[in-house]
Amino acid sequence: MLDTAGKILERIICNRLEVFTEAPDGLSDHQHGFQRGRSTTGAIESFTAAAREAVGGARGSRKYCAVVTLDVRNAFNSARWNNILAALERIRTPEYLQRIIYSYFQARVLEYNTDDGPESCSITAGVPQRSVLGPILWNVMYDTILRLRLDEGVRVVGFADDIAVVAVAGTTYEVEDLLSCAIARVREALWGLGLETADHKTEALLISRKRRLETITIEVDDCFIASSPCIRYLGLQLDARLSFNDHLIAASEKASRVAGALSQIMPIIGGPRSSRRWLYVNVIDSILLYSAPIWSHGAGTLVGMRRAEATHRRACLRVISGRPHLSYDATYVLASIPPLALLADERSRLYQRHHEDARAEERQETLRRWQSRWDRSTKGRWTHRLIPNISLWIDRRHGEVDYHLTQLLTGHGYFKHHSQRYDHNASAGCPACPNTVENAEHVFFHCTRFEEGREKLHRQLQEVARPENIVQLMLADKKTGSRYPPSPNQS
Repeated sequence: MLDTAGKILERIICNRLEVFTEAPDGLSDHQHGFQRGRSTTGAIESFTAAAREAVGGARGSRKYCAVVTLDVRNAFNSARWNNILAALERIRTPEYLQRIIYSYFQARVLEYNTDDGPESCSITAGVPQRSVLGPILWNVMYDTILRLRLDEGVRVVGFADDIAVVAVAGTTYEVEDLLSCAIARVREALWGLGLETADHKTEALLISRKRRLETITIEVDDCFIASSPCIRYLGLQLDARLSFNDHLIAASEKASRVAGALSQIMPIIGGPRSSRRWLYVNVIDSILLYSAPIWSHGAGTLVGMRRAEATHRRACLRVISGRPHLSYDATYVLASIPPLALLADERSRLYQRHHEDARAEERQETLRRWQSRWDRSTKGRWTHRLIPNISLWIDRRHGEVDYHLTQLLTGHGYFKHHSQRYDHNASAGCPACPNTVENAEHVFFHCTRFEEGREKLHRQLQEVARPENIVQLMLADKKTGSRYPPSPNQS
């Protein structure tokens, strides 16, 4: 482990190396890992865009696009130092920096504990992982692979040590030949760097718009790899139709497991307040919205999107301590979290923009679309009556939503009118007010059982609380926010 001074020196060296790696003749544009402003999304988009272009268009002009992912065995620990130094010289790194890197590699020792006591061994290869310099040194050495001159229609896409070979051609036979030749070239170049592929982990995917699912077989050394209907690359499930349904279903299952674990610390009654629960939902969002700029353009994500939205809604219900039969629209508004589809669209728009004001501008566009959707919805109309303006609600600076307040704001709770929906033998009438239905509006604003509490509230507010102004009164100041009438089960 390096001390603070050593880490500062690493950062200085890294900054000086970046001057050369980020120059026009520096690293290849096909490397998307460990570089400023690049991400897994860019790596995936680089070939999904090519695939959409290949399989799109009129019948007769469509082509096939195939992707083969290669796994490099023990990549970072196998990087040879002489190859790194040669690569630094190739990009015209100053000699003094080359000498510093040479010294950086010297006298490296790995110390570890065993049952027989402490042991040590000399390190003669590999880039130091979790270090400042490790990633950039790896990219410099690996650049040779990404700059290979391959046949027309073939490209190599890299993210760190992950390699995807992409080929576009008019027939499946051409695709097979192009990929087999390209993979042989890539494996040969890797061998020259002292690296080798784990051939049994190689995956292939054929993308087309043919009604019948076709397959190809790729030759990788002594192995023959048949294409699969779906492969996993950089955490994204890619399918032959680029519908991304498989990805959304897999992401939903993972998010459901995480949500189930988080629910243990977020009970409906008690537990953390809603502002803390909102932070937990961000974990679910990060899983469901991974690579949203890619899959949000999928042609057939309806089934997967429904699964993802159901998982997202359950997490939002935990934020507001809501009952499971609340509508989607009311749940999102009370939780102050936009619907998943709108969040995915926002991520996609943000990916296309880079200036500083983009995030605020795109969030305003999301709110505009959300408000329009909220006004048109036929669900959660009682909640819409109380909270017609979403922006005023989500921009509040105080106030927590809990189990009891949610009953007022949704109309779902211990009200006879609501209970009758699930028990047809029960009466919906108020026990205190003859010929009156006991619903949220009646209990909180009219029922004689709570007249004393309401009168006290009105005196404190110096105003009569009504459905049309109750939320505005709650948002007016911090003290008012806690003075809503008691719920029936608190009487």
